[in-house]
Amino acid sequence: MINPRLLAPKAFYFFWFASIGALTPFTGLYYRTIGFDLAQIGLIAAVSGVVQLFAGPLWAMLADAFRLRRALLPITLVLSIPPVVLLAYAQGFALLLLLSLLVALFSAPIVALADSATMALLGADRDAYGAQRLWGAVGWSVNTSLFGWLVERYGYWVIFPGYAAFALATAVVALALPRAELVPVNMRGALRSLARDGRWRRFLGCVFLVGCCSSVIISFLPLYLSDRGATGGQIGMSLTIASVSELVVMAVSPMVLRRWGARPLLVVGGLLYALRMLIYIAAPSPEWVLTAQVLHGISFGGFWIACVVEAQRLAPKGFEATAQSLLGMAMGGVASALASAAGGAIYRDYGSSTLFAIVGVMALAGAVGMLGGERHHVREDSAAA
Repeated sequence: MINPRLLAPKAFYFFWFASIGALTPFTGLYYRTIGFDLAQIGLIAAVSGVVQLFAGPLWAMLADAFRLRRALLPITLVLSIPPVVLLAYAQGFALLLLLSLLVALFSAPIVALADSATMALLGADRDAYGAQRLWGAVGWSVNTSLFGWLVERYGYWVIFPGYAAFALATAVVALALPRAELVPVNMRGALRSLARDGRWRRFLGCVFLVGCCSSVIISFLPLYLSDRGATGGQIGMSLTIASVSELVVMAVSPMVLRRWGARPLLVVGGLLYALRMLIYIAAPSPEWVLTAQVLHGISFGGFWIACVVEAQRLAPKGFEATAQSLLGMAMGGVASALASAAGGAIYRDYGSSTLFAIVGVMALAGAVGMLGGERHHVREDSAAA
């Protein structure tokens, strides 16, 4: 039976990720139709990663200065709508880049704020977080498929009012959530402490390598599918298949983590990213790519859940929140910015196969590094015993 108190976070995650599912898979394709090349599209995609590096502390400071802690979540949701709608009318690369920066800035704190509010509702029952968060995957899968069909039927303009409608619904739901806070972190002290830990440095480096592969898929897979002749419906279906596979992994991840721990999931996730790149390179038709999307559940969902658990395990006492922030910056910030910016130029000048080969090797190196890090950890524990 569903706890009525937890309907709000379930609805929030559903509508927010439905908003993103209506927009982000199709923006790169839209930018191409209005005349931008792959390098420019990559730079636009990189904006989100760059913003992630400074947006969290900025929003925490603004929330304190203007006493916006309770209202910050619905405010940022509403503020994200105008620049998204204006993207449909933007002329010129500079203006489009500016609007994309504003979208990324207003969107950056949303998930962190929602997670904070959800954890406050759950209290001691934090293991139930996954049961709330999986509704985001449901919303994403529904709208990637729906808007893939709508784009094919009516054109790319539908993604902008689609985002606006679902984001507005998310803002209304956010009013039912408790006060959310962005946890301040002592970044300078944390970096000094974490830099002395070789296991943490290895872990973060491997996350960055695998994160580059993940970011390339997010930024360029719809464009690659379009180049291979896929329809809007097929592009949407590829993302829906990925989301459904992620739902399955999220459902069984607690059992897997209890039995085998996080490290095996990290290694397998990196290896499957490399395998996906190999399939994309060799795929003779879009249907092959759709089949490969089944691997998304473990390569992304399983990998990310294991990252969160492993970062918590490796973090020095008192720096757990900072460790999670650094994890997000490594995969969603630095890796996203660099992979998207460089990936667009590589795709344009050398083709998709070269790009996928490069990030596939990076993911493989990340998986091997995780495996080596686990062996080193076991030796340390044995010596301590």
